[in-house]
Amino acid sequence: MKKLMVLTVRLDTEVGEAIHALARADDRSVAWIARKLLTEALQARNLLTPQHDTRNQAIKT
Repeated sequence: MKKLMVLTVRLDTEVGEAIHALARADDRSVAWIARKLLTEALQARNLLTPQHDTRNQAIKT
């Protein structure tokens, strides 16, 4: 998937810490976690097709 957009957001401390904790726990970048969370939220609201993010479905071990 080609990334064509940069998105800047302001988060409260609790959300920022939760995203950083997920990134550390999964050994992923904060950007990867943010993309994944946004994609999952859009899919849950049926705004994206479930196949949209298949490339990032691999589980990191």
